[in-house]
Amino acid sequence: MPDREKMQRVSIKTPCPVCGKPDWCLIAMDKTAAICQRVQEGSVKRCGDAGWLHILIKRGAKFQRPNKYSGRISIDFGKEKDFSGLAGLYKQQLTENRLKQVSSQLNISAESLTKLNIGWDGKAYTFPMSNAKGKIIGIRRRFGNGSKVSVKGSKTGLFIPTDLSPKALCLICEGTTDTAAALDLGFAAIGRPNCNCLIKMTGSAIKDYEEIVIVADNDTAGRTGAEKLADYLAVRCQKVKIICPPEGIKDLRQWLSKGLTKTYLKQIIEKTKTATVQIKARD
Repeated sequence: MPDREKMQRVSIKTPCPVCGKPDWCLIAMDKTAAICQRVQEGSVKRCGDAGWLHILIKRGAKFQRPNKYSGRISIDFGKEKDFSGLAGLYKQQLTENRLKQVSSQLNISAESLTKLNIGWDGKAYTFPMSNAKGKIIGIRRRFGNGSKVSVKGSKTGLFIPTDLSPKALCLICEGTTDTAAALDLGFAAIGRPNCNCLIKMTGSAIKDYEEIVIVADNDTAGRTGAEKLADYLAVRCQKVKIICPPEGIKDLRQWLSKGLTKTYLKQIIEKTKTATVQIKARD
């Protein structure tokens, strides 16, 4: 375990790999550990006034610092490509107490988070990403400060709950927590990592549903991404709709925390017009 004397102060070029800030914290010369003044979650102990000690990676493993001041870190897990096995390991490492903590923090039920196979890798919560056939192809890490990054070697995939089965209606959400919020509301749901990715994969994953509702984040990027997906799905599904939270509410999880119910959301969906295919005229 590194001594404080063998650690250096972080900087803009070498920000803290735990909180992402360029000041206050310390990092080991070989980048295997850090003492963070801001983040306790995931640490192994308190180092007095210096902060909390975080073991980043085993000695000899490769460390890749953030490309910019963002609070994100990237860890090379070596040649590990069995993401299904890795996801299972992380799921086993998630204690009941930690699950309760993140459930309370996110205002999402532990049951819905469990359906998304949430795990813990020692520093961040983990969520498997799957292809349209349900095969786990990557893992997304979520840190205590809300920043996210994928495990090295991951392919971008969908967040698919374990009990997903063809029903009349499926919600397509952005991110893990919105997907979990949809599950809390009692809907079948899958999630995309962001609003502009995996259009074709999403189409393959939901091909057996009669009605698709894209739940967009309440911002320009969210609405634009939802429209692009709707254009693709409109020729492949019987009904495709886009809904968005009301003014002042960012996303579905926040909407749920402010009192959204399944009955009210169903009413909104019923009143929303079905998306039509946008055909662009050629010059």
